[in-house]
Amino acid sequence: MQSNAMQTDESGEMGNILQGYGPYMGMGMGIGFGREGESSSSNNMDPRIWSMLPLKLINRVLAFLPLPSFFRLRVVCKHWYRLMFSDSFLEVCGEVSPPRPWFLLFRRGIWTEGFLYDPFSKTWFKISFAFLPPRFTVAASSGGLLCWVPEEAGCKTMIICNPLTENFMLLPPTMKERFVPSVGLVVDRATKSYKIVVAGDDLISPFAVKNLTTEVFDSTCPYWRMSGPLPRLCSLESGKMTYTNGFLYCMNYSPFSVLAYDISQGVWSKIQAPMRRFLKTPNLVECRGRLVLVAAVQKSKLNVPKSIRMWGLQQSKNGWVELERMPQDLYEEFMRVSEEEAFTCIGHGNIILITMSKSPEMLMYDFYEKTWCWIPHCPFVDSREGLQGFPFDPRLEASATAMEMC
Repeated sequence: MQSNAMQTDESGEMGNILQGYGPYMGMGMGIGFGREGESSSSNNMDPRIWSMLPLKLINRVLAFLPLPSFFRLRVVCKHWYRLMFSDSFLEVCGEVSPPRPWFLLFRRGIWTEGFLYDPFSKTWFKISFAFLPPRFTVAASSGGLLCWVPEEAGCKTMIICNPLTENFMLLPPTMKERFVPSVGLVVDRATKSYKIVVAGDDLISPFAVKNLTTEVFDSTCPYWRMSGPLPRLCSLESGKMTYTNGFLYCMNYSPFSVLAYDISQGVWSKIQAPMRRFLKTPNLVECRGRLVLVAAVQKSKLNVPKSIRMWGLQQSKNGWVELERMPQDLYEEFMRVSEEEAFTCIGHGNIILITMSKSPEMLMYDFYEKTWCWIPHCPFVDSREGLQGFPFDPRLEASATAMEMC
């Protein structure tokens, strides 16, 4: 178990992991430090008062800071630098309001470094994963933790890590040999535990796979166990699962449908997809506690133009309701920029981010504001590189360490 620091460029010192670019980098972060007689925001900062603040109160103030601000202030003194390793401070971090949703993106096929995007400050950060073994890829994200899967076929020895603290754990190998299985990660912040679900792509021979079995790892009983079998003749989208309200969901192909895994019961069920015969590039994301399906609708004989639409799964799980449709002029621009290639979607909070396979441009939809916009270009990638990514909660207190409780 190790710890991560953060770094940035000339816009602000943050340690040695994150580099940040954005319109708010270098601006004041809400804390004033001044000599006697100087004023900050029209209030005199009398050192005879401010230097006597209880340490617990100072720590609580630091826990409420935006993450980039906290990492900058770690250089002030040794105590603040060591806070990231303090159990009591991390416990306070877990009690404060949840962080605003961020997104973690990678160049396609390159996993040694990633790029964090904060949609509220419109700021990009670069983060290194050099502390992890090579030839692992990110398969899932939840509650500030990432699940990494080895690229090699066989029994999968996965890694769980917090990329901000570099706290990581190597899990025991799965029971079944697999190629590129679907992986879901669910973090329970109340119990500080997590579960990993691995399904499909069973290696039935050195040259053949079949979607047959499901395995579950519970950090409170740190070993793998077999769970309910997959539905017959299913065709999973390898690698992707989306969690909401006790279920993990993934796309099924030929024809399109949605498979739902009940985590508490350990059983699978099938849900029919909307307009399933006319969908192209369907994506499942979670937004505001609801499962959302995002897909292009392309059928020349339809009475409506081609478009990208969003549907929300009804609470009964037996129907969908259309939530949003991309404006036609924006859809045409999107198709032009993407060269009509496949796209992927990431949902987090009230935001859906759409990425393209052949372009670093990304389109964002805000469910609260009901607005579409292109986000600032990532300054760390080439203009021809496409990105893929995951929702990310920047949480210092998230721990990968399994706690044996059974």
